Parts: sequence; structure tokens; C-alpha cells
Amino acid sequence: MVVAESVRKARGFLNGAKAALNVGEGDSCACLCYHAVFWAAIGILGFVGVRRARWKHDELRQVFGLECIKKRRLCPPELGETLNKLYDLRVDAVYKSEAVAPKKAERAFRWAESFVKFVQEVCRQ
Repeated sequence: MVVAESVRKARGFLNGAKAALNVGEGDSCACLCYHAVFWAAIGILGFVGVRRARWKHDELRQVFGLECIKKRRLCPPELGETLNKLYDLRVDAVYKSEAVAPKKAERAFRWAESFVKFVQEVCRQ
């Protein structure tokens, strides 16, 4: 149940990111892209048996890298980089006054879409 619900949430955030991208809201797109990969990472961690009642952002990124990339070699290292880049972009979108540029938002969406798709395929969701 944890896996299916997490992947469902990831897809929902990804759909929101696409809508934000389509109306030129780069900041919102960046935030929603990060939350899509955050939930996808929770899903794949649940798939391998690593679960928490509540995840902190730094903890999730660290455990994802350790469990899914280094230990189990289930995910390519690029997914860890994607998770970190989207986290940083989300921080910029929320805390910096300048908006996320359209090209950065488009790239973020492609990264998030690829991440979620990979997790769906691995977890068969």
C-alpha cells in the first residue's frame, strides 16, 4: 500500500507540475517537480522495505542514495543527482526573489517525469 500510494502522489504532483509549466509558473513547477520525485523516492524505498512514518528531506535524499543506489544498485546514480538538483531548485523557487526561468522549469519537468517513470517501472505501479 505504501508503494502504490506514494507513486500515486508522485504522479499527482507531476500532473500539477505540468499544469504549472503550461501556464508559465516556473516556481510552482519547480516545487511540484521536487515533490513528485520526493514521493517517488518514498515509493521505491518502500518497495525495497525501507519505510518511515515521516521523512525529512535531507534524510530521504541520504537514505535513497545509500539504499537504492549504493547498496542495492537498483537505481542509477543519475537519479540521486536528480533528487538533489530538484531539491536545490525548489529551495531557489521558494526562497529567492527571482523566478525559475522557463528553460529550467522545462528541464526540471523532464527530470521529474523520467524519475517517476523509472520508479513506476521498477515498482510495477
